[in-house]
Amino acid sequence: MGLGMWWLLRTASQHPVQPPQLIFVTGGFEYRERYAARLARKHNLPVLVSGGLSADYGRAVFFEEGVQGSQLSRDDQANDTLENFTTLLAELKQRQVRHLLLVTGVDHMPRASLVGRIVAGSRGIQVTPAPVDCADACVWESPVKVAADALRAVIWVVSGQDVKTLVLARIRVGASP
Repeated sequence: MGLGMWWLLRTASQHPVQPPQLIFVTGGFEYRERYAARLARKHNLPVLVSGGLSADYGRAVFFEEGVQGSQLSRDDQANDTLENFTTLLAELKQRQVRHLLLVTGVDHMPRASLVGRIVAGSRGIQVTPAPVDCADACVWESPVKVAADALRAVIWVVSGQDVKTLVLARIRVGASP
C-alpha cells in the first residue's frame, strides 16, 4: 500500500480527538444552510459558510432558524469544493479549529469530505461529515469526479498549487496569438 493511500485511510478512520468547534458549510443551497443553522443552535457552535446563498438571504435563513449573526461567518472566495477548504485554511488556523463538522448534501458528501480530509487534515484539522438529505435536489457525483478532486487536493497539499488553475492558465496562454 502506498504512503498516500495509508494516509488517506488513516485520516478517514480517525476518531474525534475533541468535540467539533465549528460547523463548516459548503453553501449553495438553502437546505444545507438551514440544516447547519439547526446544528448550530442545537450544539451552540459557530458556523462558517463557504460560498452559497447571497449574504443577506443566508443571514435571514440563519435568523429564521434562531442563529444570531455573531455565530455566523460567510466567505465567498471559493468557486469549487477544493477552494471551499483551501481559501479558508488561514481562518481556520486563526480560530484554532482542530475539529469541524462538514455540512453539505448527502450527494456531495463523498467528494467534499474526502477533499476536506485531505486539505484540512494536512493541517491537523479533523473533518466529521454531517450530511443533509437533499431529497429531490440530489445530483449524485461520479466516482471519477470524486477521484479527480481528491487528486487535485493531494497536489494542492504537496505543492500549494491548484492543478486546475495551472492547467487553465496554460490553456489561456496557449490560446493567445
